[in-house]
Amino acid sequence: MSVADMGLPVALVQLCATEDAELNRRHAEVWLERAMQPAPGRVKPRLVMLPEVWNAPYAADRFEAYAEPIPQPGASLVEGPSPSLALVARIARRHGVAVIAGSIPEQGSHGRIYNTATLIDPQGVLLAKHRKLHLFDVDVPGGICFRESDSLTAGHALTVLSGSGDPLCTGVEEPPALGLLICYDIRFPELALLMQQRHGCSLLAVPAAFNTTTGPRHWHLVMRARAVDTQCFVMACSSARPAGDGYPSYGHSLVVDPWGTVIAEAGEGEQLLDAELDLSQVGLARRAIPTSHQRRGDVYRLSEMKLTS
Repeated sequence: MSVADMGLPVALVQLCATEDAELNRRHAEVWLERAMQPAPGRVKPRLVMLPEVWNAPYAADRFEAYAEPIPQPGASLVEGPSPSLALVARIARRHGVAVIAGSIPEQGSHGRIYNTATLIDPQGVLLAKHRKLHLFDVDVPGGICFRESDSLTAGHALTVLSGSGDPLCTGVEEPPALGLLICYDIRFPELALLMQQRHGCSLLAVPAAFNTTTGPRHWHLVMRARAVDTQCFVMACSSARPAGDGYPSYGHSLVVDPWGTVIAEAGEGEQLLDAELDLSQVGLARRAIPTSHQRRGDVYRLSEMKLTS
């Protein structure tokens, strides 16, 4: 059976970062290689995903120390300036697989640091990069206090990769347009709705790091809500919860279908999560409950924003 005759096999790599950047890269390599050797009865993934800030500790005062330059889309990353993305690009090329390379701290111009997610094709070429639009500045009484804006600069553009020409080399009959968000971005439904309504997205990818305060309250709720809002598949890849001190990541990486059903879920620790996306469910959901055609443009509408790809 060809890939075109089946669903899109994907793998989410839920892992935990340490203070040692080189160790983090070696650790990610081990897990990515493991993802490319599926268990008996499983299909080799065509799309692999890493979590938010997988190459560094998730700490506002540490991002600058781990920041790496990221070139513009179209550049080969195999010998590029980012050692973390060069590693991922070499694995992508070695196995002929597309990778949503989570996010890493990006060293931008004028000393700016961004939280940046990337899409890498099976040749190790950068297809798209997304700078986190909504910085995680929260203070939950009795819970977590965190301010990304103490060290990070917010991005300014929506990021969508068209499925035209199948740039991710999925091999499916109708390659998905993919919207790329990072963690806190998913709480803003206008962003996901723009990706679906204006740019035809059928897949939303969300590298994330919810914590043990926000995760139990909102992780499943928000991911399922965005899937229902947009009638898209949602892939939410979390970092794993550390065994000792460190940012208390919630874990529980998820894959949600367009009906809002969780079709795959990880636990708290390091784990490889496999799933198969039946992309025909997108059209079925949208025909059954045609919200895209029933919106009241005479009463309300979304305004377009700057788009990158």
